[in-house]
Amino acid sequence: MKRRPPRGGHARLLALAASLAFLPSVRAFAAGPPSGATPALDPNWPCEQIKIDHLSLATMWGGPPLGKFLTDWQQHPKAAELAQRLAQRRIPIAQAQAEITSFAKAAGDQRQTELLAFMGGLFSLLDQERFAVIQGLDRFGARQKSYAAQIRGEVAALQQAQDAAHPDQQKISKLGEEISLDTRVFGDRRNMISYACSVPDQIEHRLFELVGTISDLLP
Repeated sequence: MKRRPPRGGHARLLALAASLAFLPSVRAFAAGPPSGATPALDPNWPCEQIKIDHLSLATMWGGPPLGKFLTDWQQHPKAAELAQRLAQRRIPIAQAQAEITSFAKAAGDQRQTELLAFMGGLFSLLDQERFAVIQGLDRFGARQKSYAAQIRGEVAALQQAQDAAHPDQQKISKLGEEISLDTRVFGDRRNMISYACSVPDQIEHRLFELVGTISDLLP
């Protein structure tokens, strides 16, 4: 009579693997993009937030047209230096706002030009940083998707090993350990992604806050 491992343990193992071998929900995509935005639908996107690759200047800036300042901001050394400094999220918003105020006062009759150059630089830098984070999240999602496929393959191999005419208990035990470890790692990585998924929103919020300060300081 063919010997099999306890079915209860097998069932629990399969249930654990099945519960983790999938990507996080993307149900937020079904709700559609916010007004004026078109999300890039990407099967590798691991976040519930709608994926929008780049920020829209028009949704946050109501001041004078930035025009060439979006590309030529580095030709204004003081504005460029401040933009590069304040784009860093480690600098508190309140401190950044105080530095922008001091910068505007020191600019004298060049206040508008310098503030527009600063705005062009800040927007460009934070949009680039945010896009880099989104690309990283996409790569993470692709790895998780591949990892999920690996776990499903391991589960299939375990089922095949257990259904063999002469089950190899050592092989079955090894497969079970691999599935247990991989599903645990997969789950831990999925839990960690919630913070990473919030980073694009944090960058966007920072930009909104500083844009308001710039607008208030324009002559």
